[in-house]
Amino acid sequence: MTLVARLCGLFLVLLSGLALAETPPERRVALVIGNSSYRNAPVLPNTVNDARDMVVALRKVGFEVVDGIDLDKRGMDAALTRFARIAQDADAAMFYFAGHGFQFNGENYLVPVEAKIEDEVGVQYETTRLNDVVTALNYAKGVKIMVLDACRNNPFVGLLAKRQATRGFSVGSGLAPVQRAQGMVIAYATQANDVAADGAGRNSPFTAALVREIDQPGLEVATLFRRVQKSVYDTTAGRQTPELSLSLLGDFYLNREETDADVWRRIRASDDALALQAFIQRYPQSFFVIDARTRLDLLERRSSVSSERDRLVREFAERERALLQRLERAEQGRKQAADDLARKDTGNAVGVPPPAPAPGSAPVAIAPAPPPPRAQDKAERARLADELARRESELAAIETEKQRLADERRTVEQALAARLGAPGALSPNRSTQPIALPGAAPRPVEVAPGAASRGRTSGECAELLMRAQLGELTPAGREQLRQCR
Repeated sequence: MTLVARLCGLFLVLLSGLALAETPPERRVALVIGNSSYRNAPVLPNTVNDARDMVVALRKVGFEVVDGIDLDKRGMDAALTRFARIAQDADAAMFYFAGHGFQFNGENYLVPVEAKIEDEVGVQYETTRLNDVVTALNYAKGVKIMVLDACRNNPFVGLLAKRQATRGFSVGSGLAPVQRAQGMVIAYATQANDVAADGAGRNSPFTAALVREIDQPGLEVATLFRRVQKSVYDTTAGRQTPELSLSLLGDFYLNREETDADVWRRIRASDDALALQAFIQRYPQSFFVIDARTRLDLLERRSSVSSERDRLVREFAERERALLQRLERAEQGRKQAADDLARKDTGNAVGVPPPAPAPGSAPVAIAPAPPPPRAQDKAERARLADELARRESELAAIETEKQRLADERRTVEQALAARLGAPGALSPNRSTQPIALPGAAPRPVEVAPGAASRGRTSGECAELLMRAQLGELTPAGREQLRQCR
């Protein structure tokens, strides 16, 4: 039992170690509120659109969003309570509010839709303190972001200002700087103590810029809000400048998707045409679209040339096979003609008289002399000689045709290599490597003396420059590219 208990304990330790080794996914939460239909203040036309578009943007980049539209005091408190609970130990927590907000005695307040604020009592009990939002954000263990598109002009400031002369409090337009902001990113739609514009379109200038920048991958949060600042400043002709308070120690990215540069770095040398087409569709405005189109064009030419090359390989192979068959038949015919002529000559030589015997030797029987060659035999020999000459002439013609086929093949190889833009395919200081054909040995092309010093054609230089842009240039190709200069 002791051994079993030890084994079980070891197993549990290993399981716990594996569980600790697994990195849990980053948890991101957000609270988004858009108040528009105020009962005791002018209706804000685009805050609902601002909040809804922000919800879509944040969910797209991985946030769990608690959202609320036209919330009263109880609704805002409930949403804030729910957000505080899910924000506990979150890696990132974000709060966004679009609606009326103001400062009172240096403290900021957000206005629910049913609030009726006539005095300081209404401020205390009918609004939501921004400090309560800061408290909820502080439940998160990671990055905390607060975005306030709440500096809208509203009548509550005027009502409270009338009472300021007789009561000891201060009231101002816009929002005051947030205290206790350590470790937070706070973005105001406009500068402190100023009023932001609602905007004439679907969104306020601030939220329109923010939603647009969140959709851009790979922007660090400080860079993102600086771009929002510039966009709002340009859109409003300098009348509104967002303000940013940032006290993060590290970098944070709202949109963690790959950038176009990241994707292009991964696929720039790819031969996958579908991946290149997907890149162009996904990043139509990218700086690298031109390179992607160039790469696609190169792949299409490769495919086209490869198909034509395969067709020509088959065609030349078939022509060579037919030529070899003709050559074999011609050689057999020549050999047969030579054998026939040799047999004919041997047969005529049978009737030649033997040599005279030496003195003192026994007489040799003399065979009767053969009859003189007949005209028919002479004609037959002449026919066999003509047949042999014809066969030899046919062999010479086939050899000439074979050389012509080899030259044609080499010319086609050079043309295909030039269309493909292969490095060194037509380089004057290189030998062209021919297409490998069945049964045919490749032939090097002779290089003319001094050819390496000549200038390169514009077509060759264009091909080399394109390959340099795609990162496919060999050291020899770089040397050739220098000749283009």
